[in-house]
Amino acid sequence: MSQQQQQQQHLLYEPNAPDYKTACSQQSLFDKLAPDPALSTFMDVLTQVDDIFQLINNTDNTKDNQFTVFCPVNSAFRNELDVYTRGHLDEFLRNHIIPNNKIDAETLKRLHSPLQTMLKGETIKVKYHYFSKRIILNDQAIVDTNAIEAVNGIAYKINHLLRPTEQQN
Repeated sequence: MSQQQQQQQHLLYEPNAPDYKTACSQQSLFDKLAPDPALSTFMDVLTQVDDIFQLINNTDNTKDNQFTVFCPVNSAFRNELDVYTRGHLDEFLRNHIIPNNKIDAETLKRLHSPLQTMLKGETIKVKYHYFSKRIILNDQAIVDTNAIEAVNGIAYKINHLLRPTEQQN
C-alpha cells in the first residue's frame, strides 16, 4: 500500500475516535432531538435563538441544568404557525420549556398543578385523561409519552403549539 493510500485511509477512519452515537458519550437534548425528522421545524426554530439553543445543547447535568421540553411536531407548525410565532421565537420556545426539572411521563400523569415555563408568568396546564390514557397540555396538545432522554433533560413530542396565554384568544 502506498503512503498516499495509507494517508487517505487514515483521514477517513480514526480507530480511537469516539463514536458520536455510543451510549457512553453524554448527549444533550439537541443531540437526541436533531436526528428526528418529525421535529425538523422545531429544531430549525431552536437554532435561531442562541441562548435557548445553548441550554438545550448543554451537556452539564447538574440539577439546575435539567429541562423538560415539549417539542411540537412538524404538522403542528404547518397547521398553526402565524405572524406572532414568527416574530417572537424566543418567547415561543421559552413557553415550551420547563426549567430545572426533568419530568418523566409517570410524574406528568400525576401532576395537578400547572408547570411554570421559562417564559415569565406563563404556565402549562397538564391533565391526564384516564379513559383515553393521554396527557393533554393546555386542553389541546397531546403528549407522546415516548420520552426522549438526554444528559440535560427530557423531551416529549406534542401535536399542537403551546401559546402564551395572552395569545390564546
